Amino acid sequence: MIYLVKSFKEDKDTSGSGNPPLSEEGVEVGKKLKLRNNAINFDKCYTSYKLKDFGSALILVGDKLIVDRTHSLDNNEKEEIISFIKSLPIDKSILIVAGDDVISVIKSSFDCMELK
Repeated sequence: MIYLVKSFKEDKDTSGSGNPPLSEEGVEVGKKLKLRNNAINFDKCYTSYKLKDFGSALILVGDKLIVDRTHSLDNNEKEEIISFIKSLPIDKSILIVAGDDVISVIKSSFDCMELK
């Protein structure tokens, strides 16, 4: 089963890098989501290289799993996203943390569950 989570709220980008970390509000939202879904045991976790996506994933899986980062989830190239999802093992419980556009592509193409 594939579980989807939209990355939590980001902080203001004061560095000008276009890659801001999570805001305090985003961290709190993540902690609440983790508590609500604590019974799910994920086998794998994937996210993009964006700080807010990676930080969101770390809140959800903590030190239980290694968070695998992939450039396939960095952009909105539908074919690349779909190809990546098709390559995942179907017999595992997989968490994917990404931005709205990536989550939308996955939801429209695959049977999965979005955690809120």
